[in-house]
Parts: sequence; structure tokens; C-alpha cells
Amino acid sequence: MTTTSWTTVDELIAKLRARWARGVYLRAHAHSEPFTPIRLLVRSPSAADLVDHLDESLRWIERFDQANRTATNRQLFVVERQVRRSRALGDNPVPVRAQIDTLDQLCAVLGTTPDVQQLDRILEYTRNAEPELVDWVSNPPIDAIAHDGVWERVLTTTRWIVDHDLSDLDLRHLDAPGIDTKFVERHRKLLRQLLDRLLPADQIDPTSANFAGRYGFRARPTYVRFRLLTPVPQLPEVVTELELRVDELARLELPITTVFIVENQATYLAFPEVPDAIVVFGGGFGVTVLEGVPWLAQRDVVYWGDLDTHGFAILSRLRERVPTVRSILMDRSTLLAHREQFDVEPNPTEVELEALTRDEAELYRDLIEDRYGPAVRLEQERIRFSSVRSALEPWLHTRSGAVSPDVDPASPLS
Repeated sequence: MTTTSWTTVDELIAKLRARWARGVYLRAHAHSEPFTPIRLLVRSPSAADLVDHLDESLRWIERFDQANRTATNRQLFVVERQVRRSRALGDNPVPVRAQIDTLDQLCAVLGTTPDVQQLDRILEYTRNAEPELVDWVSNPPIDAIAHDGVWERVLTTTRWIVDHDLSDLDLRHLDAPGIDTKFVERHRKLLRQLLDRLLPADQIDPTSANFAGRYGFRARPTYVRFRLLTPVPQLPEVVTELELRVDELARLELPITTVFIVENQATYLAFPEVPDAIVVFGGGFGVTVLEGVPWLAQRDVVYWGDLDTHGFAILSRLRERVPTVRSILMDRSTLLAHREQFDVEPNPTEVELEALTRDEAELYRDLIEDRYGPAVRLEQERIRFSSVRSALEPWLHTRSGAVSPDVDPASPLS
């Protein structure tokens, strides 16, 4: 054994710090468990090392003892020594174990006394304000300590939510001292953990993806933005674009035959005039629009997304809800006609998509397998506008009440 394999005080401290970070000692303190003395093995020079590497051994012992003393000459660890005997050198005591006997001593070694003080303060406040959360604070305490600066306001927030009927309240109505919606947003992960403990199960909606919906606040409306590609009788001719609440649009059934859904704003704003049609700015939310406005799903729904893996994923989700959804400009010929416009998709998906046509599924697989290059992406706005007009040709001559273009969904237009 050489000096490089003998234990240093810094290594002992690092081992304790790793245990501290796991919350072992704070958890025991939070549960009022007696402190169990810590004994750490110290790798030190053997009798043979003292003979063969005397100078190194003596220097290591000296450095170990120096590192184990504070500026006030107090020992960090209680060190157990063992005598190494040799004929040439006689008896030589060397460190073999380092011991911590109390939590105060451990905190002095690690500089974590403030953590214990914070935990004691949080526990005392929680016992008085929300005793049901004491167990959460204790398991593990590190999470609670990380929120020491806002803990009182967090519990104020949970108590306000527990005490109020939220069914007719928007999250903005939360009215507690020092609390606003930005505070809730910043700490929603913590608040969720606490509220899930405080509220009865029947007051929690586990299917809701947002904080307000999960705890019964009044649902905020969603909006849909769309352009009229030709005038409709219900609206003045000067109106060509609207953004309406989805629930209101559901009650305003327009005399149209075709609904185009696009993901790109530039494409949405430049979309050509098409008789008896609207174009919806999907922004990835086309599924929500179709589910919230049933009469839209009863029209001829045409989707055009980016030619990449996520574009096909959105198309598949749409078609799962509305099996008649067809796609345009999401085919192999369109892709290959625009090779010079290829870009790189940042985070391609590889999920199984069940609702694609045969041709769409084959192209999706080719994109996943990088057949045309690494993570190929062809964005909507990179497609030549002459190709767009060509793809829309079947719809350009329809009239109100006419049957939608007879296009096989299994053969996307291009």
C-alpha cells in the first residue's frame, strides 16, 4: 500500500456529505431518533509500510492529524489509533477509525448546522399550521429545507385552497396575503405534493394536466383562431379572421364544407382562398379544437403539418378522433421535391403511430431511420407555394352544399 491509497480527512468528509445529501441524518433528527455514532474505516500504513516507506508514512500521519483539527485546535473526528509494531521502529500508533459521536459534531464537520436549524423551524411551524404535513416534511427533510424561504407562504396557499369552494373561482381569484398566481406557478410542483395529502381524493382530478383543473378551479376557456377563406352569411364580409372561445364556436355552426388545419403561422396567414372553407391555426392543438367543436369534425377535415416525425404524430392523433381526416403535402414526392429546403428536426419522436395510412407510415418510418439524412425536417413554409396551390386544386371549384372533393385519404395530395 502507498500514500495514494491511504485515507485522507477530505475523503472521510466527502463520504459523510454524500450521506447527508441523501437525508439520512436529517430524517432521523426529524423523527426524534437518537443519534447513532458514525464509525468510518481509515486505510493507514501497515507495519510493513512503516519499514519500507517510513518517510511517506510519517508525513501521511502528520497531514491526517493536521487536517483533523480546526482553526481553534479542536478535532473534527474522534480518531481511534492502533499500534503497529516492528523490530526496527518499535511501536507506532496510526489512525484506523474516525468517529462522530453527536449530531452537533457531524454538523460542525460538514458545516450543516443551518440545515438543522431550518428543519427545526419548519417542523415547529408545520405542527402549528398543518400538522397533517409533518410526515411529509420528515420524509425527506431536504425537500422542505430547500423551500425554507417560502414555506410559510406555501402553507398559507394550501390552507386557502383547502378552505374554499373553488368550482366558481379562477386561479386568479386566490386571495391570500403575499400570494399571487406567479407564486403558485413557481411552486406548483411542491403545492401539488402537499395538496394531494391535504385534500380528499374526490376533490382531486388526476386526469387534469394543469394545476387549476386538478384541484377544481373553474376551467379557463380555450380559444381557436381561424380565417374565413370565403365570406359566410352569418358574418359581415369585412370579417376574414376571428379568434373565439371554443365553447362559443361550438354554438356558431358555419355553412362551410371544408376545415383546413395548419401548424405554421406564415402558412396560415398566406393560405389561398378556398370556397366554403376555413383554415384553423392549429399550433399543435388541432385535436383540442376538433373535440371542443363537434360540427367541425363533421366537415371535410384536411391536415397539413410539417413533414417530420412530430407532424405525423399530430396527424395520427387527429385521425384517432376523426378517422376521415386526410393530409396534404405530407407525402414522399413533396419531400423529395424540396431536398434543398431540408432542415434538422431537433428532437425526433419514434413512437408507434397507429392511425397513419400505409404511405404515411412508410414515410414516417423512413424519417425515423434517416433514409434521406439525419433527422430530416421539411417545414410548411419551406414548400413552394405553387405546390400548395396544386394540392388545393380539388377544393378550389366547390360551392356551398357541394360534395367535398373525392380524394382517397390513403393517397395524400401533393
